[in-house]
Amino acid sequence: MALLSILMVTLFQLVVIYLLLLIVSFASKSLQPIIYAAIFFFFLSYVGVTIILPFGKTFLQLFEPLPGSYAKLLIGSVFLFYFSELISKHIAEAGYESVASIAHIAIKIAILTLWLPQLSMLLDTLSKFIIK
Repeated sequence: MALLSILMVTLFQLVVIYLLLLIVSFASKSLQPIIYAAIFFFFLSYVGVTIILPFGKTFLQLFEPLPGSYAKLLIGSVFLFYFSELISKHIAEAGYESVASIAHIAIKIAILTLWLPQLSMLLDTLSKFIIK
């Protein structure tokens, strides 16, 4: 029931944001991209905190019995990649495709950096099997 109320509030806020963007588009064409970007990032952070983080915590609890931190890394990597994709698309639509691609590459490198300790442990284990 609480999830339904959160979703209804989110839907209502989407309608309010849409109406606000329509008003801004008629009132001031020059400020529209700035206000659109601010509203996009504000709403993205709101959705992240109210919906995605609780979902992620619940989803991680499903994988607690598994050994290692592979589930946490995998789920975290998916969320980071998804947010990177959203932000990159937003930046590319604003006309800055080169900045969007650099930001997306930076997030991919950050995800790989998160996996490096697990990868090094895996390579150590494989090298021990090969040597024996």
